[in-house]
Amino acid sequence: MNKYTFKTYIANRREYFCYGQNTSLTKKDFPFPESLLKLLRLDIWRYEPLIKKMEQALLRFYQTKAPQDANIVFAGLDELAEAHIYFQQLRLDWMQRFEQVARVEDSALPELLPRKDLTYIPSTIDAMQKQIQRLFQSVLDIELGKKASVQDLMASYYNRERSDTLNTFQFRTLPLKFEPVDSRTFTEVLYPETVYDLIDYFLRECVQREQRMRVCKNCGLYFAVKGRGTAEYCDITTDAKGRVCKEIGAFVHWSQSKEDGEIFKVYRREYKKRFAWTKTGKITPATLYAWGERAREKKEECEEGKITLEEYQEWLHDS
Repeated sequence: MNKYTFKTYIANRREYFCYGQNTSLTKKDFPFPESLLKLLRLDIWRYEPLIKKMEQALLRFYQTKAPQDANIVFAGLDELAEAHIYFQQLRLDWMQRFEQVARVEDSALPELLPRKDLTYIPSTIDAMQKQIQRLFQSVLDIELGKKASVQDLMASYYNRERSDTLNTFQFRTLPLKFEPVDSRTFTEVLYPETVYDLIDYFLRECVQREQRMRVCKNCGLYFAVKGRGTAEYCDITTDAKGRVCKEIGAFVHWSQSKEDGEIFKVYRREYKKRFAWTKTGKITPATLYAWGERAREKKEECEEGKITLEEYQEWLHDS
């Protein structure tokens, strides 16, 4: 009987994860489908040196069963689990496997603790990230919703890409149960056997729930469109200051609006001055018109960021 549990389900537009020792489970929840989108943003190759270190420790463990080598693997699994919640399943699975070490022959250790399950993590996750990205682009992108339904797009995508199994996500049979999760909710619950099961489950839920996606104007990555679907920035990616794209986007918009206002003010001020000159005969209306044409062109350059506000002001002063 398994000593550890990992299960997940979706209820009321939130995704729930329950995991740990059967006597004491940790429960976390996020807005659906945040976990999948965070996996899409995960720089998995950052953890390649850590995984290589785990692999070397595991190879030594096959020969010596030294506790210090097992601890290196445990520490690496802990770090991966901190990086993304899907790796909590991998961590618990390997903890269960290590507890069986004393009951198997030394020759059976490579089968009990398969090295490739660890070493292939970066390449496997990287490949699935690309597959998810392609499915979003071909099926769930909100701009496509103006042309066809999710079901039609999904059927067309898989009919078109059927032979390209390398780049197209392959859905599999999942270990699901239908059970109560609280006093008021009875739903499907996934008991994943691999991280792939978790990705499969949440990706298919996105398709079945017709969850539209949009590329964030700040980070350039997909986020889930909710409500009326007018949001242009995500609330997942953060910068060095801990601000999400939605906050960054609002600040940029405010700054741009303020700067655009300043650009117009300096143009309008200079125009009024020159218009007054036409009243005194200092310049002709034709001269003002020609100047206005050039000034508006320069104003557009400033609004597009081709020249700075200071450069525009200098041009106005010297023109």
